[in-house]
Amino acid sequence: MSAPMTPPLFAQTATSPAQPPTVAPPARTPQGAASARTPGPLERWAPEAQKLASSEMHLAVPFHVLLGEAVDVARFHETYFASVGASDGQPARPGLDTVIDERRGMTASTGEDILSLREATQQAHARYLIVSSPAGAAPVKRGRFVVGEIAAALGYLFGGEGARAAQLAALRAAHAGGPRSADALAAALEEYAALGEAHRGEIAGLGGFDPGLLDEAREVARALRERPAAAAAPGDEVARALALRNRLATLLAAKMNAVRAAARFVFRHRPEIVREATSAYERHRRAASRRGARAG
Repeated sequence: MSAPMTPPLFAQTATSPAQPPTVAPPARTPQGAASARTPGPLERWAPEAQKLASSEMHLAVPFHVLLGEAVDVARFHETYFASVGASDGQPARPGLDTVIDERRGMTASTGEDILSLREATQQAHARYLIVSSPAGAAPVKRGRFVVGEIAAALGYLFGGEGARAAQLAALRAAHAGGPRSADALAAALEEYAALGEAHRGEIAGLGGFDPGLLDEAREVARALRERPAAAAAPGDEVARALALRNRLATLLAAKMNAVRAAARFVFRHRPEIVREATSAYERHRRAASRRGARAG
């Protein structure tokens, strides 16, 4: 993944996948009817996050650690969801599918939900940084960083040869020397995001690349186009952006904790598996605390 007549709190970033050549084009939408599309992560999760009683964020780990560990927990859910029967002399292993309980937040889609919610939280965080920055300085700085990250990931993926590399080279030539205005930077963000989106699956995780930057690129581009360079965001807009960011982070942490709680129970006789689901940050912090206590 806000304020009336101001840049909306969440952008409509989802794009419809291209139809394969062998598939007939979809029927025309009747005139006047809204075209169906899949909502982006922020659109999907914002309503649920807004239902939380408080916008205060009580996280056991720093915000950036939460986003990083969300990927690990989602991967754990995917790996250990299905039970495994005994075979080749190996004992059977129960999976998280033995404790499915929607009320506890444990379903077959919880891992995918965590990744989607992580993107929504990151988008909301980017939006908060944008609206809270003085004179639009942060969007420009962040936009240049995002463009650089997308360009670097695509450059490594394409390897300097072939049609894809030529396409990237043309894009770089079009923005040679770096964008010199907010509008030029917005255009670069949109164009790099479009090229990156076409190869999202290939660059996700490549050298640590975060695919959420593709969505953030569009968010920053929109903010650059819509906000005057000297505009200052109203205090209530900043507060709303922060509140939504905090609620989404709290919701993300709750879903991650649901997986971890299930893991502690299901794999109670397999501590090596439970360890995979726990927070490395928390383990290191506890270890440092114990060392400090012994030293004292």
